[in-house]
Amino acid sequence: MALTNAPSRRIAAPGLGYAYLMTGIATVCIVISGVLGSIFSPDLVSTGGSYDSGFTYTHVPLAAFMGWVFCVIALALVLPTAMQGIRAKVTERVPWTILGLGAGGIWLAVMFISIFTPAMVTGTDPWLTWFPLASIISVIAGVVLTWLLCRTVKAAFFESGESQPGPVTTAATVGPEPAADGAVTKLRQLAQLRDSGVITEDDFQAKKEDLLSQI
Repeated sequence: MALTNAPSRRIAAPGLGYAYLMTGIATVCIVISGVLGSIFSPDLVSTGGSYDSGFTYTHVPLAAFMGWVFCVIALALVLPTAMQGIRAKVTERVPWTILGLGAGGIWLAVMFISIFTPAMVTGTDPWLTWFPLASIISVIAGVVLTWLLCRTVKAAFFESGESQPGPVTTAATVGPEPAADGAVTKLRQLAQLRDSGVITEDDFQAKKEDLLSQI
């Protein structure tokens, strides 16, 4: 019976699927916060005109613009952090849960605060200004909290995973002991040859000095 080799399949590292899932959740939540926040956040509204010519209201989408800018900054914080953990092959679920649900929760909270918190009204009637203070503060706080979250996860889990030391190999050192033992053995052999009359005393002394110089 002929045996055929089945095509080999590359198997992903265990646990990295959860890492990709949590990274995707954080990314989606940040993008949703940016999209919905830019649509429904209150504008900066200022009143102009006079009683004679009438009043005009100028709308500036300040909160929407800042929301998009800070959402991009949040993505620039979360994605490199996730890539560092993936490169370090961190398969533990705790840091990925903290990163994914933490960043996602932060930006969903930012979205709700930006949309549902009323704008601050300043000025005297009828020259009023509606300033979306809560929306602006919430996106700034979201970036700061995201930065702290990413820094904590990297320091506690991802950087320690990258800096794990590999196996330490020690090179065997060759000391002078084998050479000294060999010289002592040869000296004993030469002494036996001298005692038996095979070599003279001068030959023995010459060989002895030569062997001692090699130690």
